[in-house]
Amino acid sequence: MSKELEPRLLARAREVVASNTGFRDTAISPSAVDRVVRAELARGRSEKELLEELRQPGTPLSKALLDAVLVGETYFFRHPEQFRFLASQAVPAVLRRRPLALHGWSAGCASGEEAYSIAACLLGCAPAGVRVEVLGTDLHEGRLELARRGLYGTWSRREAGPLLYPVYHDVGGGRVGILEHVRAVTRFAQGNLLEPLPEGFGSFEFIFCRNVLTYFSPDSVTRALGFLASALVPGGYILLGTVEVDHPPAGLVRVGPPELQAFRRPHPSDVAPTPPRVVPRPVPTPPPLPVRAPEPPPPPVVSPVMLHLEALHLIEGGDEPGAAKVLEKLQEKHQDYLPGLLELALLRERAGMREAAFALMRTVRDKAARLPPDQIIEGPEPLPARFYRASADAFLMMGAIE
Repeated sequence: MSKELEPRLLARAREVVASNTGFRDTAISPSAVDRVVRAELARGRSEKELLEELRQPGTPLSKALLDAVLVGETYFFRHPEQFRFLASQAVPAVLRRRPLALHGWSAGCASGEEAYSIAACLLGCAPAGVRVEVLGTDLHEGRLELARRGLYGTWSRREAGPLLYPVYHDVGGGRVGILEHVRAVTRFAQGNLLEPLPEGFGSFEFIFCRNVLTYFSPDSVTRALGFLASALVPGGYILLGTVEVDHPPAGLVRVGPPELQAFRRPHPSDVAPTPPRVVPRPVPTPPPLPVRAPEPPPPPVVSPVMLHLEALHLIEGGDEPGAAKVLEKLQEKHQDYLPGLLELALLRERAGMREAAFALMRTVRDKAARLPPDQIIEGPEPLPARFYRASADAFLMMGAIE
């Protein structure tokens, strides 16, 4: 049985992570913190030494904790609807002001797939004579080294992220390398979203900060959004992750539908000139109409995707039982919604309810098999029916092997 660790040491370790990352406590993996502390103890260090080191800023132990808890999930052209919006609406709107360059920033870029995707998209849209420059920043220096290397495997290329613009080429062995003209306009630097970006990096027409703020505390979200907005030029756009904010950040306005999570900083030229004041002629007051009680508003329509996103938000916060209840409600109301059935099956598996998980997976397989393989299923990430058939088959096959 593992030795119980000093509670003060674990609490201090979590405080260090929270202060450096902005993560809320429930988003900090206890097992990751525990693993780092035990590795240090295995090297012969004492709990007292570790606690003392954690009282100092910027120590190797603090860095090891950050490396362990930071989330690096990303792939090329993730959430393709946002790249389509960038190409079809945001870039043309910015180009109408005739800039000499288009600047993009991937804030929280992890291993760089998003930054290179932005660069490829802007290069595909920019007319001759307009430069493209893209910056990727992340707190994790190790992942930035992977980004600078620009070599990726199959996990970075998924069906959920279609290849909208040329960004890589095959280098053999199942790996791809970033195209030279895309690499040439992309650079990477270490950066913390809780601090302003150094002035030397300039301002940006397009900022992507997606699936990062999900882990932040409310105060940290507000702080980070303030710094992001201050780096945006007037008329520029910020694109956020699906469940990260439920209202426009201060100083920005929403563009497009809420699920797009796209926001724009108004430009001075957006303000229409004030029309001349017209003094109205007096109009006789009509007799009052009989007062009728207002009709009650119709109940809000909650789409299956919104319920699914609510469940994902609970999962990110560590409340898997709460997420299961939302997904059960979703299944009752929308029995053919495959993304929710798949999500609930995976939750059942993690909770040790294998029979229930297999029953749900069989339902996913059977329903997906009745659909055209290339039919796109709407969800947090639009995916073809064959994805759900293949996922269910793989899950059931693994169970049969066991």
